[in-house]
Amino acid sequence: MKKNYLIAVEGIDGAGKSTQIPKIAQYFEARGCTVCLTAEPTKGPFGQRIRAAQTRLDPRTERQLFVDDRKEHLVTCILPALERGEVVITDRYFYSSVAYQGTRRDALKNSEDIEALHDLQDDIAEQNRLYSPEADILIYLRLDVDTALERMRSGREALDPFEKKQTLQDVSDAFDRLVKDHPQALVVDASLMPDEVTAQIYAGLDRITGE
Repeated sequence: MKKNYLIAVEGIDGAGKSTQIPKIAQYFEARGCTVCLTAEPTKGPFGQRIRAAQTRLDPRTERQLFVDDRKEHLVTCILPALERGEVVITDRYFYSSVAYQGTRRDALKNSEDIEALHDLQDDIAEQNRLYSPEADILIYLRLDVDTALERMRSGREALDPFEKKQTLQDVSDAFDRLVKDHPQALVVDASLMPDEVTAQIYAGLDRITGE
């Protein structure tokens, strides 16, 4: 098995990434790999500004903060870990920028122009690929928006600015576009029980890694 995979785990909020990422780490550790777990936004200065926002920042500022955070993330964490021969598993990567910043309808002259929205997503993807390596494996935990919102509302007083129904639907649609173009995308039905989701992921990783 290749030892230094870059794996991005994506999905709308509520899809269960925090539950499945430790399971993915266990998969590789059981095969003798050293695993580096990381996440975006990071806990660095740019990531902290993103996390501290109580409302959506203006589109240009938000997009630039994610660019700055990701560049720092690559230099300080992802690339060194890959050079050490580790498997890097990141909870969100530039695909989330395409999906979240690329669905900012308020960045468009006509908020209903779907073609312009797709152009925005393609532009963000192209910009990120100038400095970000493509993930070797993109694991997408796919979940319908109503189920995601139901999960998020359970035990919480309020949703954050990224967790509105129309926003999440746009983001879900953007992820669907992304996985179609990725050479090693693993699309998982995240509506199932956690153990069933894990089984899907493991079967997909066996297929991709040749285990």
